[in-house]
Amino acid sequence: MDSRQKFVLLYALVSMIPLSVFALLNVTDIGIFASSFVIIYFVLRLVLNPRIRTRVDYLSLVLLGIFVYFVSERVIAILHP
Repeated sequence: MDSRQKFVLLYALVSMIPLSVFALLNVTDIGIFASSFVIIYFVLRLVLNPRIRTRVDYLSLVLLGIFVYFVSERVIAILHP
């Protein structure tokens, strides 16, 4: 099995855990879903491929931007009454 195939399969399996938990808890905030999937992506990427790459991964940049957007939205909501 190729390392990419292993990553995709493991990501799909691990992503079902928070999806099931959030569905069970009736969570409707898209920011929580997106943030959990982004965190899982980066953790699995670091665990399965620990060496640092020199080329740019555009998917990681997009996911990081999405994560920063939702986190900053929450911080602004907390700080601005």
